[in-house]
Amino acid sequence: MSDRLQRSTENSVQDNFVMVPMGYAEKSMASLMQLHGELMEEKERRVDLYRRLMDKEQALAELKMYVRLLEEKVSQPKPPPPPPRPIARERLRISVKRSAVASNGAARPAPRPPQTRAESADAPAERSSTDGWRTW
Repeated sequence: MSDRLQRSTENSVQDNFVMVPMGYAEKSMASLMQLHGELMEEKERRVDLYRRLMDKEQALAELKMYVRLLEEKVSQPKPPPPPPRPIARERLRISVKRSAVASNGAARPAPRPPQTRAESADAPAERSSTDGWRTW
């Protein structure tokens, strides 16, 4: 029985196949492969477009959230600035020290001669920049 089953299987397989010329089969297969390649390229292009669309939608959603945060920040009332503090000015205190000799009526030291004052006026120009506040 197994021989009969095998022959009937071979006959049914041969009945289902139709012989096709080799050139036609090769051309059909090449055409099929070309269509498959184009389909895969189109699929990759669609996936890339979809990814770019999702990236842009994500960026848009982030910008909308940022705008919402900025609008909330602007809409909040600002506390009034503190009033300016008055500048406290101290009185200029000048203390004059009197020597024991001057209080007894002795002569005070003589003022500097004008020549010395002129030299001291020229002195700041000669000083180095390291003196800083002394130059003026």
